[in-house]
Amino acid sequence: MKITDEQLAALLKEMEMEEPSMSFTRNLMDQIDLEIAPVSLKTKVDRRVIIALTTVFILAMGFICSYALINTNITYALPQLNLDLKIDFLLSSTLLKAFLFIDLIIGLLYFDSLLRRKKA
Repeated sequence: MKITDEQLAALLKEMEMEEPSMSFTRNLMDQIDLEIAPVSLKTKVDRRVIIALTTVFILAMGFICSYALINTNITYALPQLNLDLKIDFLLSSTLLKAFLFIDLIIGLLYFDSLLRRKKA
């Protein structure tokens, strides 16, 4: 028996919705009240088990770290760099005075901002 969508929709329109009796909800709630409420499951883990697992974990981490430190080859030599830079022209007295002058101006600006902040 094959029914098309239109035939099924027409069939559903012809049918009336059945409503439960007025006392249905009350009777259902009364039956639910008679049921024993389930107890929440709280499994208690023995403290000794937790301590044992923690101890095993800490010992395993300690053995791994000590094994890594024992088998580490710590000898290391830094590579030698040969930098032949000609920087004598940067150490002239004029450049040094200009650098100190700019530092003085920056320091005075910072000191001024501190004084203004304390006033406000």
